[in-house]
Amino acid sequence: MNNTLNNIQNQQLRPYIKHYFVLDFSSLPQESIEHKVPPTGFPVLQFHFGENTNYYRHKHFTNQSLFIGQCSRHILLYPIRGMKLFGVNFKPYGLYNLFGLSPYSFMNSGIESSLFFGEENINRISQTLKTDGIEKGIAEIEALLLAYQNKSVKPQPYFDGLVDKMETQNGLINQQDILDKNVSVRTLQRYFKEVIGISPKLFCQILRHKYIMELLYENQEIKWSDMQLNGFYYDFAHFSKDFIHFSGLTPKKYLPLKNNFAAALLKAKQ
Repeated sequence: MNNTLNNIQNQQLRPYIKHYFVLDFSSLPQESIEHKVPPTGFPVLQFHFGENTNYYRHKHFTNQSLFIGQCSRHILLYPIRGMKLFGVNFKPYGLYNLFGLSPYSFMNSGIESSLFFGEENINRISQTLKTDGIEKGIAEIEALLLAYQNKSVKPQPYFDGLVDKMETQNGLINQQDILDKNVSVRTLQRYFKEVIGISPKLFCQILRHKYIMELLYENQEIKWSDMQLNGFYYDFAHFSKDFIHFSGLTPKKYLPLKNNFAAALLKAKQ
């Protein structure tokens, strides 16, 4: 499997998007493999432009293009040989600020992007990615995103900045410590529900878990105790409880399920 990252071409989209990624499964050794992948954070717009596949195994999703909302747990995916996936990685608040579309409405799920952009636009972009290459595909995608921008949405730079701080510190942050004294926790929670789609507490938990998974995949020699004693958890019991909450498995039972697909998705989300 090949994994590449691509930068934003149009500067107008930088406040909303982190980068683009391409996953290519042309050399997958088997027709279909089940992969368990962690929640990687933040909404994604994805386009399939290789072999037709519904790798979410979801009866309501087609194989073309989806908005995927914030996932709060590990999920199973089923890529097949020849599958190619182009992804738009939004900033945590980027989807809402660009379109006024709240990830809250499809947490742990997705929606067909053709319902938003129209099927003709999705078909055209998928064909461009197939025949004309990634660079031209990016140009068309960026033009489409800007054409559907909701300019009536007013970004909230103060709260967006708090989200950036939480992400930079991998969720290891106390909400009260970063709030101005004249801003209530309740106001922060309302912002998070509408703009981010989840509570600030869960957002920080996902960031922390995502970072731990990145460490696990990057360092083959890492020990569970390295994570629990490095400011993440009070002890192994708390670490294990959190790990089970997200993955459904104990840390020990999860290790045999490590896979290249999850590693590639984590890299694409950094």
